[in-house]
Amino acid sequence: MDKEKGGKRWGWLPAEMPGIAAQVAEKRRKWGAAHVNECWRRGVELKQPGWFFAREGALAVGTPSDDPVMANFAAANVTSTQSLLVIREPEADRGAH
Repeated sequence: MDKEKGGKRWGWLPAEMPGIAAQVAEKRRKWGAAHVNECWRRGVELKQPGWFFAREGALAVGTPSDDPVMANFAAANVTSTQSLLVIREPEADRGAH
């Protein structure tokens, strides 16, 4: 998900967004790397809303939902250590709620 020609494009993220890195690792365990990678690809690389958005402190990665309420919530920064991860659930998990 983060490889670029000659190196890692997103290699800085775990050091600068440790809360998000931990949340993404948990989602990988829960839903699998393939799903999280697809969400990253769509939300970060393709800039499709509603797939992957992360914010920790002043840093943000991805594309927030196109729902205005969620977009405003994602833009809010309550504290400098706040972390927020919005990632699309797999289709199978969505039907279970």
